[in-house]
Amino acid sequence: MKKYLFSTFLLALFAIGFTASDDEIKDDPNVANIELSILKPTTAPTYVTGDDVITISGTAKAKNELESITYTTSTGLAGVAEGLENWTIASLPLGEGVTVIEVKATDKTGLFRTQRLTVTQGTLTGIVKINEKTDIWDGGYLTPIGYFTYKKDVNTTAEGNFSAISYLSLDKEEMATLIATKDENLPTQLVVKDKGIIYFSFPNDEIVELLFDNGEKVAFLGSYACPKNLLPSFTEFDKEDVFRGALANAAAIIRANTGEETISPEVAAIVNTFADLFEQVSKLEYEENAGAVSRLTVTTSGNYEFAEILGNWFNTEIIVRIYNTLALWTGKASFKVGGSSCTLSGTIWCLADVYNALGSYGIVCDTDKAKLLIGEGKAEYQGEGYQPYGKLSFDVDFRGLKPNTTYFYRAYYAFNDFAGSTLVPRNGEVIDNVLYDTTIKSFTTGDNLLSVDVVMCIDYTGSMGGIINTVKENAMSFYDSFKAKCDSKGIGLTGLTAQVIGFQDINVDGDDWFRQSPTYQLPEQREEFNTFVGNIYAMGGGDTPESGLEALDAAFSKTDWGADDGYHRQVIILWTDAPYLVGEAYTKLTVEGIKAKWDAMPSGRRMVLFAPTECYDSNGGSWAVMDSWKNVIRETNLYAGFSDMDYILEALIGELTSKAPQKSPRSGGATPIMIVPTANN
Repeated sequence: MKKYLFSTFLLALFAIGFTASDDEIKDDPNVANIELSILKPTTAPTYVTGDDVITISGTAKAKNELESITYTTSTGLAGVAEGLENWTIASLPLGEGVTVIEVKATDKTGLFRTQRLTVTQGTLTGIVKINEKTDIWDGGYLTPIGYFTYKKDVNTTAEGNFSAISYLSLDKEEMATLIATKDENLPTQLVVKDKGIIYFSFPNDEIVELLFDNGEKVAFLGSYACPKNLLPSFTEFDKEDVFRGALANAAAIIRANTGEETISPEVAAIVNTFADLFEQVSKLEYEENAGAVSRLTVTTSGNYEFAEILGNWFNTEIIVRIYNTLALWTGKASFKVGGSSCTLSGTIWCLADVYNALGSYGIVCDTDKAKLLIGEGKAEYQGEGYQPYGKLSFDVDFRGLKPNTTYFYRAYYAFNDFAGSTLVPRNGEVIDNVLYDTTIKSFTTGDNLLSVDVVMCIDYTGSMGGIINTVKENAMSFYDSFKAKCDSKGIGLTGLTAQVIGFQDINVDGDDWFRQSPTYQLPEQREEFNTFVGNIYAMGGGDTPESGLEALDAAFSKTDWGADDGYHRQVIILWTDAPYLVGEAYTKLTVEGIKAKWDAMPSGRRMVLFAPTECYDSNGGSWAVMDSWKNVIRETNLYAGFSDMDYILEALIGELTSKAPQKSPRSGGATPIMIVPTANN
């Protein structure tokens, strides 16, 4: 079979500045003068059918007027298409097996351009799994479009986290490897033999960015809306079907052009080609075909030839050349809060699991492009991120930014020892042992406005008797204190709602164990709010643990949180002197389930816990488990904290001006790191 799978893709690459092959563009010195596209039955360079004939159609355009659209086939047929700018070749007979059809557009001056479609007609129309004689691979797949192999662990020392699917054309000339995450089957890199790498960057769960790296520079292909939970591997395929799932995911991602970016026809051709190829394979059904397997060539080492060829390619291209390279990309500005906070993303591509040990990385940000360097006297904002091995991006929160101001930013990787490092930069520029992305992006902050929805969870069991009045006073004065703090920071408070949840012990306090107020608009409904809070008195309670998880569950289930638009805060404050109940005999809730609800809340969520660490009862849980949750702050000095309203205000307002205490994600899990301006601010 003649080479076909990546011919259209390579042609698209050539059209944006790479050296063209004589097989694809003949002697045409001005290929831009002629455009030729095959649109039906597919835009991909390959097609599988059980029919004996095929109809092909497409479009053509020439600066010097088209003369003819002709075709030839590998079976010896030749002829002229009907039409010029919109042409059709109807009912073209196919040979048994593979037929290569070449369409040629010629203009009045004799310049011409060609496109090929390789059609497979025969008994093999599905995917045949191969579980033996596959060399280094965990399995192989024979399809009408080409050979594929699968490796479930690219890095065996790091328990995998990345899998690989490699492709070999039926003529054994074209090769490529798709690297995907094992946990979600998301594509991360597509390495094409002798051409370069397509990178997939996921700055958040809703967006993907595509890039092409030819080894000399990185070209941005576009930004796409692609919610991860709607990808085919989540909605259409069994989780164990990693082969079709990974290819279908890649097809869906590159299909999802949002129109945000201006994409040239050449880049669109790349995107459409890959979408067609991956989609076509992913839609094939699995079948048994002993005859097709029996015709495979076996080498002297006892492996199938295609598996051995791909094994050699994988070992030399992926393991030797790609494995220890580090590619860096500056991602999107995901959201801003109150005009003074912005979360920026970046991506590191590195198959070796040592990048977290051999350096640190993050984002630099400044109003001056020339200052986008780390170190004293350089960028005004410098922050480290953390990307666990097997994940696809890292985030850095920048706070205390000036409203209505344009900032520039880029990603960096600071080597501990660049000269002695096993990692090799694939892109960017190295300055003083630091690799910087050459792509610089920008964002503009908005008006310094903020709207807050707050839920106050109050433990009103008997043990709170000595401090319940202080908690109530803080709750009733919250609006005035918060408004004054916003005014002092130059933040316009556009709205504040408040709701109160009181809790005791669900197992011993009867119907009065739980109280939940309506949502009050403050200051307009101050009187109603104060009345509800004033009627809370400390009483009841059984053993030490109380129903704190139930209170948080009710708060997290609130349905009228403000919009997730960057100008709203969703705030939960909890006061308790007791651990929370655990165990099926005492509660239907689990910490894991509560955390899942917390993670699903809007991005402006914040939680302040006045809660102890100690837990001496077998049916109690320690609040310390929540210290690693994103955007959670906990005060353990309860009696001082209960009376310190400034602590809450600084946690909610101070974080917008780079003053609130935050934990590094390296030590605390998912909590975003606080970015403090450098001394030259």
